[in-house]
Amino acid sequence: MSNDDMLNRSLPLLTEAGIDKLASSRVVIAGCGGVGGAMALTLCRMGVQSFKLADPGAFDPPDMNRQWAATGASLGRNKALVYRELILDLNPRAKVEIFVEGITDHNQDEFLSGADILVDCLDANVPHSLRESIHRKAHERGVFSVVGPIMGFGCFALCSSPQGLGMEYWTQTLKVAKEQGSLPRIFDEIFVPQHMQAIVRSLEVGKVPTVAVGPLIATSLLATECVNHLLHDLVPGFREPIVLPKVMFFDLNRMNHRIIDVSEGALA
Repeated sequence: MSNDDMLNRSLPLLTEAGIDKLASSRVVIAGCGGVGGAMALTLCRMGVQSFKLADPGAFDPPDMNRQWAATGASLGRNKALVYRELILDLNPRAKVEIFVEGITDHNQDEFLSGADILVDCLDANVPHSLRESIHRKAHERGVFSVVGPIMGFGCFALCSSPQGLGMEYWTQTLKVAKEQGSLPRIFDEIFVPQHMQAIVRSLEVGKVPTVAVGPLIATSLLATECVNHLLHDLVPGFREPIVLPKVMFFDLNRMNHRIIDVSEGALA
């Protein structure tokens, strides 16, 4: 690796073996919004070279409060297309396939084909059946999956191991929140209660209130778990990822960080 290589300063931490592993891994990202787009660029900067990106939406002015690629120049352009351009600008060797129609009932098998990691950043207004289906199929195919819903100045992050629990806890929690207008009580203990009330009220229309900090926290947590999943049995210093039934909570506003085992009923 030359001194001017993009990953030269990452090499002492990731090692040659780790960089080779990341380069040979494929990450598929469903939804290229605040967290999805940030995950695409962060994992590219970590050395991942193969991506599938899915998003039917175009950038608009409200995206500019949190989405890395939302600029005056990108307004009106498809998000997956713009992030493909940015990835290739960072690493011309990368392979990026895009699904500008987004995730549908008809393209999930194609989208998941060859995937090592699924990043679920689908909008809150995506039908429950679609979200449930893609996670079920990912688990059946042995794909590690992550999701990090933004919660004001933080997030709660969930990871599903192919050898462990699927994402049913996440899909059901979101379904109940949308149908009953409430989140488990623990959310008000960790996050700002007024922020949680605003988020729940917004779920019906799928436009969750956000600030720029939330996606940064979610991306940092999820990208770390993805890299640990890929490297923990290969590179010294990396651990096994934190997976369901354990769920991570992080809020910078209230300085709360907790890992909770949902099998113990703490989030009922």
